[in-house]
Amino acid sequence: MKQADRNLALISLSQFGAAFSFNFVNIFLPFFIINVSPYPYAETLLWIGFIIGSTGLVTALTSTFWGSLTHRFSPKKLYLRAFLAHALMFLLMGFTTNLHLLLILRICQGLIGGVSTIGLIIVSSSSLRERVSLDIGVYQSSMTFGQLVGPLLGSLAAATLGFKGAFMSASAVLVASFLFCHLYVTDVPLLPRETKTSGKLTIDKRIIIGWALCFAAQTQLMFLPSVLPRVLERFSVEQTLALKLAGLVVMFYTATAMIGTYLWSWLSRRWGVRRMIIFLFISGTLLQSMLALSRGIVDFTIIRMVQTGMVAATIPLVISLFVNEPKGSTIGFLNSARFTGNALGPIIATSILAFSNLTTLYLFISGITLIAFLTFRHSFK
Repeated sequence: MKQADRNLALISLSQFGAAFSFNFVNIFLPFFIINVSPYPYAETLLWIGFIIGSTGLVTALTSTFWGSLTHRFSPKKLYLRAFLAHALMFLLMGFTTNLHLLLILRICQGLIGGVSTIGLIIVSSSSLRERVSLDIGVYQSSMTFGQLVGPLLGSLAAATLGFKGAFMSASAVLVASFLFCHLYVTDVPLLPRETKTSGKLTIDKRIIIGWALCFAAQTQLMFLPSVLPRVLERFSVEQTLALKLAGLVVMFYTATAMIGTYLWSWLSRRWGVRRMIIFLFISGTLLQSMLALSRGIVDFTIIRMVQTGMVAATIPLVISLFVNEPKGSTIGFLNSARFTGNALGPIIATSILAFSNLTTLYLFISGITLIAFLTFRHSFK
């Protein structure tokens, strides 16, 4: 197997492990916080948003820095150390019920959260130019697959092993991923120093718009788990079934996201990347608004499945537009949009829901996406 194919397969598999662990935990984390919180419901909602979102928010601020480190340090060694650190954080979470300490641990995860940026750099540095868009789509699909199976198994683990056992299980998966990468991943050369511009990233209007598109897409993908207990309550789902059903709902719509990421990335090679991005963003925005019209958990889940199947593919497609830019800094900056969406998605969702309702939330996120799309449509002609 060629180095490019081997690295793509191995890094993608390890990213499955990372995405699995985080989504394994994130599905039961709102229920865990509700269970241990000493605060009123509205205040607990805010805690849920900030605890879930803090990791992505801090990671967004440090993502470009992690990308720039690949000019000076071995990408593989950076990648491995991040895996070990995340495993330790999850292990410690299993032994605390204090929301302040839990928030601190999540922030610490954010500080070492550049692992997917480094993985993306390893994959893009190894790939042939004509395969970059497809390879990034495969890489994204591996994370989406982890997001697919993580919630279902996480909800089942929390229901059967308890919250502590579930946290420890997530830590064990990351340790296994570390060992796998240590043994089989082939390191890539340091990114040449001349690709840096005086150590700083030069950001033009097009890169900012690309970042906004990725952020809007990731916000659509990540806002729901933090408010899923309230969504299930709206549809009169019994509390005893809510935890298990939450995992199933997320698994179903993540499955279509994974399939859509690969399918639309492949079709973009024939239809054109920009045309595909326009089609997917229009479809995703309409479907996001349609969530407000759902009357039961079945039609809600179906709409959500189709929506994520459209939106998930836009992120690798947008990144592929900038693949010829300086990789360590530009890719890191664009990838930080995912972390920001991971962070602000739950924060936006729980903050709006604490003071308003689900319909307002769905339409607000549609508005964010529409603004980003119209800006892209105007600038990328």
